[in-house]
Amino acid sequence: ERAEEMGYPDPIHETIEDTHNTYDEAVEYLLKKDAENNGKIEVMVASHNQQSIEKAIQLTHKYNIDGPVLSFAQLLGMSDNLTNTLGTNGYRAYKYTPYGEVHEVIPYLLRRAQENSGMLKNGGSSELVLLLRELKRRLKPSSLQRRSA
Repeated sequence: ERAEEMGYPDPIHETIEDTHNTYDEAVEYLLKKDAENNGKIEVMVASHNQQSIEKAIQLTHKYNIDGPVLSFAQLLGMSDNLTNTLGTNGYRAYKYTPYGEVHEVIPYLLRRAQENSGMLKNGGSSELVLLLRELKRRLKPSSLQRRSA
Protein backbone atom coordinates (compact mmCIF):
# COMPACT_ATOMS: atom_id res chain seq x y z
CA GLU A 1 0.00 0.00 0.00
CA ARG A 2 2.63 2.50 1.10
CA ALA A 3 4.83 1.79 -1.91
CA GLU A 4 1.91 2.38 -4.24
CA GLU A 5 0.98 5.62 -2.46
CA MET A 6 4.57 6.87 -2.57
CA GLY A 7 5.19 5.73 -6.15
CA TYR A 8 7.96 3.18 -5.70
CA PRO A 9 8.13 -0.58 -6.35
CA ASP A 10 6.74 -2.89 -3.68
CA PRO A 11 9.71 -3.77 -1.41
CA ILE A 12 8.07 -6.98 -0.16
CA HIS A 13 9.57 -10.06 -1.77
CA GLU A 14 7.49 -12.89 -3.17
CA THR A 15 9.50 -15.62 -1.39
CA ILE A 16 11.65 -15.99 1.70
CA GLU A 17 14.52 -16.99 -0.60
CA ASP A 18 14.26 -13.63 -2.40
CA THR A 19 14.33 -11.90 0.97
CA HIS A 20 17.45 -13.81 2.05
CA ASN A 21 19.20 -13.14 -1.28
CA THR A 22 18.51 -9.41 -1.07
CA TYR A 23 19.71 -9.32 2.53
CA ASP A 24 22.90 -11.19 1.61
CA GLU A 25 23.51 -8.78 -1.29
CA ALA A 26 23.14 -5.80 1.07
CA VAL A 27 25.62 -7.33 3.53
CA GLU A 28 28.08 -7.99 0.70
CA TYR A 29 27.70 -4.41 -0.53
CA LEU A 30 28.53 -3.06 2.94
CA LEU A 31 31.49 -5.39 3.47
CA LYS A 32 32.88 -4.55 0.04
CA LYS A 33 32.58 -0.84 0.87
CA ASP A 34 34.37 -1.51 4.16
CA ALA A 35 37.25 -3.17 2.29
CA GLU A 36 37.43 -0.25 -0.15
CA ASN A 37 37.50 2.26 2.74
CA ASN A 38 40.13 0.51 4.89
CA GLY A 39 37.82 -0.68 7.63
CA LYS A 40 35.86 2.48 8.31
CA ILE A 41 32.49 0.75 8.19
CA GLU A 42 31.14 -1.63 10.82
CA VAL A 43 28.39 -4.07 9.90
CA MET A 44 25.92 -5.77 12.19
CA VAL A 45 24.25 -8.80 10.67
CA ALA A 46 20.95 -9.05 12.51
CA SER A 47 19.69 -12.40 11.26
CA HIS A 48 18.46 -15.77 12.44
CA ASN A 49 19.42 -17.28 9.08
CA GLN A 50 22.50 -19.46 9.56
CA GLN A 51 23.32 -19.37 5.84
CA SER A 52 23.33 -15.56 5.81
CA ILE A 53 25.63 -15.53 8.83
CA GLU A 54 28.00 -18.03 7.22
CA LYS A 55 28.02 -16.02 3.97
CA ALA A 56 28.88 -12.84 5.86
CA ILE A 57 31.84 -14.56 7.53
CA GLN A 58 33.00 -15.96 4.17
CA LEU A 59 32.81 -12.46 2.68
CA THR A 60 35.24 -11.15 5.31
CA HIS A 61 37.73 -13.70 3.95
CA LYS A 62 36.91 -12.87 0.33
CA TYR A 63 37.56 -9.16 0.91
CA ASN A 64 40.50 -9.70 3.32
CA ILE A 65 38.72 -7.94 6.16
CA ASP A 66 40.40 -8.22 9.55
CA GLY A 67 39.38 -6.84 12.88
CA PRO A 68 36.06 -6.21 14.53
CA VAL A 69 34.19 -5.02 11.43
CA LEU A 70 31.46 -7.61 11.68
CA SER A 71 29.07 -8.27 14.55
CA PHE A 72 25.91 -10.31 14.80
CA ALA A 73 22.57 -10.04 16.59
CA GLN A 74 19.56 -12.22 17.15
CA LEU A 75 16.28 -11.57 18.92
CA LEU A 76 16.42 -12.53 22.59
CA GLY A 77 15.05 -16.05 22.96
CA MET A 78 15.68 -17.05 19.35
CA SER A 79 18.63 -18.80 17.70
CA ASP A 80 20.65 -19.03 20.90
CA ASN A 81 22.72 -21.77 19.28
CA LEU A 82 23.90 -19.29 16.64
CA THR A 83 24.61 -16.51 19.13
CA ASN A 84 26.54 -18.82 21.44
CA THR A 85 28.56 -20.38 18.61
CA LEU A 86 29.47 -16.96 17.22
CA GLY A 87 30.55 -15.71 20.64
CA THR A 88 32.55 -18.85 21.34
CA ASN A 89 34.38 -18.34 18.05
CA GLY A 90 35.38 -14.78 18.87
CA TYR A 91 32.72 -12.83 17.01
CA ARG A 92 30.80 -10.01 18.62
CA ALA A 93 27.38 -11.55 19.16
CA TYR A 94 24.45 -9.73 20.71
CA LYS A 95 20.87 -10.35 21.71
CA TYR A 96 18.39 -7.57 21.11
CA THR A 97 15.13 -6.88 22.85
CA PRO A 98 12.42 -4.83 21.18
CA TYR A 99 11.35 -1.90 23.30
CA GLY A 100 8.36 0.34 22.90
CA GLU A 101 4.64 0.63 23.21
CA VAL A 102 2.88 -2.74 23.48
CA HIS A 103 0.73 -2.02 20.40
CA GLU A 104 3.95 -1.49 18.40
CA VAL A 105 6.10 -4.27 19.87
CA ILE A 106 3.60 -7.15 19.78
CA PRO A 107 3.03 -7.00 16.00
CA TYR A 108 6.81 -6.91 15.50
CA LEU A 109 7.31 -9.97 17.70
CA LEU A 110 4.47 -11.80 15.97
CA ARG A 111 6.08 -11.13 12.56
CA ARG A 112 9.45 -12.42 13.81
CA ALA A 113 7.79 -15.54 15.23
CA GLN A 114 5.94 -16.13 11.98
CA GLU A 115 9.08 -15.63 9.89
CA ASN A 116 11.01 -18.02 12.07
CA SER A 117 8.27 -20.64 12.43
CA GLY A 118 9.67 -22.28 9.30
CA MET A 119 12.86 -22.95 11.25
CA LEU A 120 11.47 -26.17 12.69
CA LYS A 121 10.24 -27.30 9.28
CA ASN A 122 13.45 -26.36 7.46
CA GLY A 123 16.19 -28.05 9.41
CA GLY A 124 15.68 -26.32 12.74
CA SER A 125 15.37 -29.58 14.62
CA SER A 126 18.88 -29.09 16.04
CA GLU A 127 17.69 -25.84 17.62
CA LEU A 128 14.70 -27.67 19.11
CA VAL A 129 17.01 -30.32 20.59
CA LEU A 130 19.19 -27.60 22.13
CA LEU A 131 16.14 -25.79 23.52
CA LEU A 132 14.78 -28.97 25.08
CA ARG A 133 18.18 -29.82 26.58
CA GLU A 134 18.43 -26.36 28.14
CA LEU A 135 14.87 -26.58 29.45
CA LYS A 136 15.63 -29.93 31.12
CA ARG A 137 18.82 -28.50 32.60
CA ARG A 138 16.94 -25.55 34.09
CA LEU A 139 14.16 -27.72 35.51
CA LYS A 140 16.53 -30.28 37.03
CA PRO A 141 16.95 -29.85 40.79
CA SER A 142 20.33 -28.32 41.49
CA SER A 143 22.82 -30.11 43.69
CA LEU A 144 23.44 -26.69 45.27
CA GLN A 145 19.87 -26.32 46.54
CA ARG A 146 19.44 -26.29 50.29
CA ARG A 147 17.93 -29.51 51.57
CA SER A 148 15.19 -29.37 54.16
CA ALA A 149 15.99 -30.89 57.55
